[in-house]
Amino acid sequence: MTDARFFFRRTLGVATLLAVAELVSAQRAPRAALVPDVRGAWRMRDGGLVALYQTAAHDSGWRFVDFRTGASHQLYVRDSVSLTSSDAWSGASPARIRYTVSLDARGRAAGLTVTRAGATARRGRRVAIREDTTSFTSGGVTLAGKIMFPEAGSGPWPVVVYVHGSDDTPSVDRVWEAYLLAANGVAMFVFDKRGTGRSGGTYTQMFGTLSDDVVAATHWLRKQPGIDTTRIGLAGFSQGGWVAPLAASKDSGIRFVLVGYGMTMSIAEEDRLEAPLKLRERGFDDKDIAEFEELNTAIHRAAERRFADGWGEVESTAAKYRDRRWMTALADMQTWASLVLAMGVERAKVVMPDMLRTFVDPFYNSVPTLETLDIPILWLIAGDDIEAPPGPTVAALAKLRRNGKNIQVRIFPHTDHGMTEFTMKGSHRTRTRYAPDYAPTMVRWIRKQVRQ
Repeated sequence: MTDARFFFRRTLGVATLLAVAELVSAQRAPRAALVPDVRGAWRMRDGGLVALYQTAAHDSGWRFVDFRTGASHQLYVRDSVSLTSSDAWSGASPARIRYTVSLDARGRAAGLTVTRAGATARRGRRVAIREDTTSFTSGGVTLAGKIMFPEAGSGPWPVVVYVHGSDDTPSVDRVWEAYLLAANGVAMFVFDKRGTGRSGGTYTQMFGTLSDDVVAATHWLRKQPGIDTTRIGLAGFSQGGWVAPLAASKDSGIRFVLVGYGMTMSIAEEDRLEAPLKLRERGFDDKDIAEFEELNTAIHRAAERRFADGWGEVESTAAKYRDRRWMTALADMQTWASLVLAMGVERAKVVMPDMLRTFVDPFYNSVPTLETLDIPILWLIAGDDIEAPPGPTVAALAKLRRNGKNIQVRIFPHTDHGMTEFTMKGSHRTRTRYAPDYAPTMVRWIRKQVRQ
């Protein structure tokens, strides 16, 4: 989720309702008890690498991902050793694929069979990965994490720190990138962002605080056995595209940074570009977009003044277009304009300035930070990302490259935020799979950076 959208959701308090819903879901009795160690990477006999991992604490909160084809499906528990999925990205039916886990003599998951009606079954063995649960402190706050170590061979291992996106949900155990890298000889450290999961502190989107947490993680890692302190890198996704470079600028020992579907422009600029794109995708014409831009410009002018004034222009413009069809369409779009209209101007006058002081800095632009870095950077961009429009970022990175910065850029065509391909039905995008070369590209580049 992009920061503009999360800014919307958090401000209205919907995040609290979603958290309660997840808690209730986690507490309900599952249909079947899944074997405890089913999470992990599996090397198939056909040479492919796949992963099963948990996304939420209930019996449909599981996913399968195939790192060779990009296929990913939501999983549903069938019994103590098997799960099922449809052919689609999400949804339980029709249940076309079955995933059966075989156990070793000690009752641990050791083999995996993937069966699709009418196709030859795929079989594989679990990849040996050591998972060490741990914690560290940052600014007096205890943060919970886990290191995923390759078990084949001996260390010390290069390690990549996973830098979170903007969601207020746990990351430990819930990111497939850790299994991907550990299965390819690179350790990964994942921690729950402050205020989420098992970590202490208060959730925030202040990039300075979040980057300090990443630096605290790298300092802690350098003291741990099995870690090659000369081969530590960062991988930041979505919001992490702002946080990871900022952390690298604070820690000269960071060797490289990978960014996935992140931006160089600010959250404010993201919203300014994203909102009209969403309206256009819903079929609104140039006249509608121009009218909306008048309202959106007024809101962003107020934001530039830290919402201390400028509300008169916002109120008069909203009144001018109150009967327009696009005003109604804004109701279910997560943009700054939607937020202000949903709250009402009087409440927005109080809430918005407080959010800027205590929760998020919407005007941070990472270009000045990137200008200070001389380490290798790989920037992976979703070509049709409507939540993080890629144009300004591509242009900024091209300029940095012309100025001698060691930045590589890879654009994945026809992908949306998260590097997922999609189909269109009307104005709705339906995810189908990850771009097939997305995971292999990450692995190839990171392994190149950690070669001695």
